Amino acid sequence: MNNWDLIIVAPSVIIFGFLFLYYIYKKQKVEKRLFWFYIQTLIVWTVNAILIQENSNILTDLFDKTPPATTVVLLLFSSSMLFAILLKPLATWFTGKIRNRNIWIRTSILASLLASMLLLIPSSDGALFKIIIILQAVILGISISSQSLYFLYLNEQKYNRLFVLKVSFALGFVITFASFVGNWILNVNNFATNKLVWLNMLIIIFLIISLLISFRNGIENKNKIGEFKLVLKEELAKYSKSTLIKLIILTLILGLIYGFVQSPIFRMYFIANSKISNDNIEWLETLDRKYQAIFLFGQFALGYFLYKVLLPKIGVKNLIYGLIVISGITLLISTFVISSIWIVISNLIFGSSYFVLFYMWFAFAIMWNYRASRGIPVTGFVASALLIGQFSVILIFNSIVYTKTGLFTYQSVQAIIAEINIDNIIAFENSLKKVIRITAASLFFINSIYLFLTVIWIDQIIAEFVDYANIKHIFSEYEKQSVEKKINSRIIIE
Repeated sequence: MNNWDLIIVAPSVIIFGFLFLYYIYKKQKVEKRLFWFYIQTLIVWTVNAILIQENSNILTDLFDKTPPATTVVLLLFSSSMLFAILLKPLATWFTGKIRNRNIWIRTSILASLLASMLLLIPSSDGALFKIIIILQAVILGISISSQSLYFLYLNEQKYNRLFVLKVSFALGFVITFASFVGNWILNVNNFATNKLVWLNMLIIIFLIISLLISFRNGIENKNKIGEFKLVLKEELAKYSKSTLIKLIILTLILGLIYGFVQSPIFRMYFIANSKISNDNIEWLETLDRKYQAIFLFGQFALGYFLYKVLLPKIGVKNLIYGLIVISGITLLISTFVISSIWIVISNLIFGSSYFVLFYMWFAFAIMWNYRASRGIPVTGFVASALLIGQFSVILIFNSIVYTKTGLFTYQSVQAIIAEINIDNIIAFENSLKKVIRITAASLFFINSIYLFLTVIWIDQIIAEFVDYANIKHIFSEYEKQSVEKKINSRIIIE
């Protein structure tokens, strides 16, 4: 059956994902307004995943007709990641100062709406279209910069700024699942006629629904936004600039490692190697879709399992150490074993490891965000650090690929699939093997340094979470006392 992954596998995974979200909703007894918040989050990040990929596809087509020097400039300034890096700290700081997260969240939904409309403008005028693409990147950057605010909003309005790991992984699951859904919608849409028009109509409808849902979430409690009260801050580990710097460095290196792991070379090798044995176009396109989906599947399926099952048993430190070691072993094997099967397996391992490691570090960024003074946007800096790592790798590799430098005679996977001369593919695959060996060996070395830095810094970064079970108990008791105080205050007033 052609396209069986889109017709059977992906929809089955999506149905399972929705059932799992419903299970979490029922188990945690989430109140209705927060249920709608989860739905809003799912819709917005499904749409953003589509818009980011649409933008990437348009750029790929545009680079075919663009001189190399202009291509590099466009790669830099037509990337929504660049503007998201600059805006994330501002989003956290500004919404913290005015004590209103929703204002930026709603603005970002409108920004996605405008970015979608810009995609409908025809590309007949090359110069004008380049300006439109850059403008769209800026607007989409505004939307992406709101991501950290969803975590802060939920942690503040539902969990009294206390349960950072629970919030980080719950929303991390939703956002990653949304990326999977968006990827599926985009792939299905490729078979439609007038696909850009239909897709953007769907996006606009989704965004209007999400904007309306945002008003069902109720009014934010401004007293829960911002720093902890001094009394609580005195009882907890003190914030310091060195803690933020160390957290930024660890997140930046993580972004670099996984930027390389998700770089074009592994995907191109996977398709080139598969084409040598079977050059059926539909089969190769199916393989490519599965390769892209498996990284996301590893994140929201295996990643959430690692958090939910292993974390309570082995603790924060051991889980982080274990995942970095497993990533290192996977990279070491990748320097010697280069095959399509191993690339798929390693992609699944990296997907789950990446999910847990990033949302661990981000959870502690949320924690320190409430202990920092003068509204220092800790979550904004840490989220930007991850993007800087990924963006640096993407910029370097795409500059090489799209300017046809060195061995990269193909600018995209689609070009490899369309190649008629198998001898060219064989030569390309052999060259990629050498690059992959060097890349994997280099990443193994970087990962070893990463493990060393984590070991010497982790106690300072995770603070009270060194004893995971104990801090959960302490925060649960504190939340219980806060609820009791509110009830007593109401009784006295009445």
